[in-house]
Amino acid sequence: MLGTYDYPTSHRVFEFVSVGAFLGFAGVLTWQVALEVSERVSLPIGVLVVMLIVAAYAVADLASGIVHFLLDNFGSPETPVIGQKFVKPFRDHHVDPMAMTQGDFIAVNADNVFVCLPVIIPAFFFLDAAHHPYSGVFIVGLVAGVIMTNQLHKWAHMPAVPRLVAAAQSKGIVLSKQHHSVHHSGEYDRNYCITWGRLDSLLNRLVALRER
Repeated sequence: MLGTYDYPTSHRVFEFVSVGAFLGFAGVLTWQVALEVSERVSLPIGVLVVMLIVAAYAVADLASGIVHFLLDNFGSPETPVIGQKFVKPFRDHHVDPMAMTQGDFIAVNADNVFVCLPVIIPAFFFLDAAHHPYSGVFIVGLVAGVIMTNQLHKWAHMPAVPRLVAAAQSKGIVLSKQHHSVHHSGEYDRNYCITWGRLDSLLNRLVALRER
């Protein structure tokens, strides 16, 4: 029932609870926002929604890069609280990049789902979708991007991916294998973004300034 995994069952149960809670809260919020937007549908509104989704995707990409940069360059697996849970997986990934491709969807993505709960739960209770539907579009787009980050990262390491994913990678819609391979080609000092990869154009410049 819980699938195949190689870590404590208690953590696997926690992952399923996190995913279930997120699907419940995010599903209802997304439905409410979709209904409100559909009642206002027009070409300008359609353009606005697309722009908000792209902006949310870009923010998720930049956030992935910043977190990746911090965990690659600061702390250690022995750092209290975050060491074993966050620093160690990123450092281990440099040693064995293909290990993450062996995990199922829950194992790969549940931690990001959990991180999004403090965003989606308050939005569910306090965001008035009737009056602020476009804020809802951005929030839903943002958490969707964050949740898919590890999956997109995983696909960037897999030798074979679904045809639709391969097409999205080739068009630069999601993180491509070629773009991410740069991070693993030397000192792990660039191309930290692991959702889309486009925001590396900004983050690489900021990292370069830090190293001067």
